[in-house]
Amino acid sequence: MSDTALVANAASRLGAIAAAALVDAGYRVIEFDDDGDAAWLAMIDRLAAEGSIIDFIVTAPALDGAPTDPEPVIATAWRGAKFALPLFGAQGTGNLLTLGFSPAPHGAVPGSDAAAESIRLLTAAALHDAQKAGLALRSNRLICAPHASVEATAEAVRFFADARSRFITGAQVVLGNGRGSANATLRGKTLLVTGATSGIGRAAAIEIGRCGGFVAVGGRKLDLADETLAMVRAAGGDGMVVPLDVTDPSAWAAAGRAIDAACGALHGLVNNAGESRNRPISELTSSDLDFLTGINCRGVRIGIDALAPLIAREGGAVLNISSVAGTRAGPGGSAYSASKAAMVGLSQGYAANFAAADQNVRVNSLLPGLIWSDSVADSLGEEGARAFRAMIEPKTPLGRVGLPEEVATVIAFLLSDAAAAVTGQTITVSGGLELAYP
Repeated sequence: MSDTALVANAASRLGAIAAAALVDAGYRVIEFDDDGDAAWLAMIDRLAAEGSIIDFIVTAPALDGAPTDPEPVIATAWRGAKFALPLFGAQGTGNLLTLGFSPAPHGAVPGSDAAAESIRLLTAAALHDAQKAGLALRSNRLICAPHASVEATAEAVRFFADARSRFITGAQVVLGNGRGSANATLRGKTLLVTGATSGIGRAAAIEIGRCGGFVAVGGRKLDLADETLAMVRAAGGDGMVVPLDVTDPSAWAAAGRAIDAACGALHGLVNNAGESRNRPISELTSSDLDFLTGINCRGVRIGIDALAPLIAREGGAVLNISSVAGTRAGPGGSAYSASKAAMVGLSQGYAANFAAADQNVRVNSLLPGLIWSDSVADSLGEEGARAFRAMIEPKTPLGRVGLPEEVATVIAFLLSDAAAAVTGQTITVSGGLELAYP
């Protein structure tokens, strides 16, 4: 039996794209017009009478562009968030996607900015209410420029509907005008992953290989890099090992030469190598800060500067793996958060710089929450690991920690041509942790 999706305002431009995309993905789609509370209540009664269970709700604005009057658009999004609770309540889980149009540039249509800010906050607040009601809700926003690619919009809807985004909630992806396709594979692409010897980096390398990409496995521990490459090949992909200390400019230059010689192109860089030190600021030293910024900030900057010309030849993406600590401060995180926030700022700055220079290099930040792996558990010790999870999981709207594989699927999507119109963005894959921590 196929999953069932409910699409509000399916006759609108975005609603029609979403409905068609979900049918293509094998969903049974139920369409209705959001005429207010009565329409939602009637739909709930109808579904109950049929015994239908809703797996995915999409709310689309009735308008086909940036609104001058924000209130009807806000109301549509609010009702979707409100009625998701009773529609998903019986199963204790559900998936909600709120669609919208990007605000008009430079404040040209103030109502569109009002709608965007209101929807951002109301969906976040509703996620808190869902968590308090015992509902593990995936609630995300897909915001489209007026002339965003139809194919890219459809693939983004499918991304949010399926398991690739299963640890994302409270996040937003913005599709710009033009570029973008329905091709979420990585066939024909060469991609470098730093810190690919364990955790998220290793999982990303394997997923890239599974999606058809050629993986340059970057790392300092070459025996572990060889293990990763063997896993990539076992997943159906191929690649090469690239010795890389991200703090060493000469190592970055050598990595670029090796990849160019072997492949003649580089289509993406995943800056995943990183370190953490979390202690009260009174226990940290300037050398601790230097160590973290040297890897988490300076290493990223050196790498982008070294490899951007190679990436720009055929066009591609830089994806910087930051952390929710880069947007939300917590106890003991002064140095670590500073370094990860710098990575977010670098992403935004480089994205703007490349766009202004008309270079086909897009740059985004991906912010994981608590992602569990053997290395995390080992670093905390058995008792410490249990205590840390017990503290974090109740603060996470999805009620659990994530897995490296759940970050890797998002990385692969953002590197693909389906995300070619996504740049300068900060995207969380955290189970919503940043909304409730500390």
